[in-house]
Amino acid sequence: MEYLEVNGGKVLKGEVEISGSKNAAFPVLSACLLIEGKCHINNIPNILDVKKFLFQLKKIGVNVLEGDHEVEIDATSSYKPEIPPEETENIRGTQTLLGAFIAKHRKASIAGLGGCNIGKRPIDQHIKGLESLGVEFNWDKGILKANSPKGLKGNKIFLDMPSVGATENIILASVFAEGDTIIENAAREPEIRDLINFLKLAGANIEVNGTGSTIIVHGVKKLRPIEYSIIPDRIESATYLILSGLTKGKIKVKKTIPEHLEAVIMKLKEIGLDISVKENEIVAKYTGKMSPTTVKTLPYPGFPTDAQSQILTLLTLADGASVVTETVFENRFRIVDDLIKMGANIKVEGISAFITGVKELKPSVVVAKDLRGGMSLLLATLSAKGISKVLDPIHIDRGYENYIEKIQRLGGDVERKNS
Repeated sequence: MEYLEVNGGKVLKGEVEISGSKNAAFPVLSACLLIEGKCHINNIPNILDVKKFLFQLKKIGVNVLEGDHEVEIDATSSYKPEIPPEETENIRGTQTLLGAFIAKHRKASIAGLGGCNIGKRPIDQHIKGLESLGVEFNWDKGILKANSPKGLKGNKIFLDMPSVGATENIILASVFAEGDTIIENAAREPEIRDLINFLKLAGANIEVNGTGSTIIVHGVKKLRPIEYSIIPDRIESATYLILSGLTKGKIKVKKTIPEHLEAVIMKLKEIGLDISVKENEIVAKYTGKMSPTTVKTLPYPGFPTDAQSQILTLLTLADGASVVTETVFENRFRIVDDLIKMGANIKVEGISAFITGVKELKPSVVVAKDLRGGMSLLLATLSAKGISKVLDPIHIDRGYENYIEKIQRLGGDVERKNS
């Protein structure tokens, strides 16, 4: 069994170069399937989930040429618009293939839509939106099958909640639809805007009105191949900024977009970290004391659910009582038992965690159960003086590029080992 051995308690200082966004890579790579010709995508993160996603594309017949943080996608030749059960591999990004398959082939067949085991990820909003465009659905032994025998026609769609995946799928499906598609209460995450920017450069006709919650897609006949660089990963940025507080250090994140992190920056300032922002970099510095605060996860531009576990971990060391409320996903307090083993004082009631800060965390053996929780436990062990182990680090591998090397360059003592 693989595990991470951590000798914690060291002050971490230095710079981290942020990798490309995991959650922007999937929809942009899916959008390449709408295009005949070679699309060249840069700033691709070298992480397990993206590797598995690209492997899926190869398996269904898409020409994929991988390079160093870049990939060439050529969907000119015929490919199968289907992902069988053995290929889903618990990758959340699989869901964006639904909209791409329907747009290009008017049909799709995708087995269990994946991701971390952090509660229900309902696709009712995906289905509702795509049905409005003329897609028919049925379930067959756990496989979602979609068909649009009469083609796709634009419509006005109001999402009951601003689902990121549903917004992405509706945008992808409506690019070639007849007429106009209006998405109301659309998700506003930066990854949505990145997908729209890619599609517009490729020839799509898309408008984003007002605050970004209304998206209008005017159907076109064809897209052209382009070269594009995806945005940096805002959650990776948030993770390393939070690490500075947990290790009483000073960390600069480079090649990031500060505007995408305003909610995180605001909370870290409330907690007491010294935050300085420049055009493409952010510096977080521990100032000697951390204050308690309240955090509530919300759709963008609110505090991101993907950074909730990390800030909860940070607040275990704040001087006072904090509350973290999770409104986006169920089951995102799975790290609490391990943090309590490390000496944290946390009580979970419903969708809220009540945290009373302690002076320090203690080393322990902890288990990564999902991507963000696993990384948060690694952060906790880096804070705790002494030898800890993080079991099942494959969950962290899914979404953080070269994280062991990046932490080592900051002065952290962490190694991957086998038992």
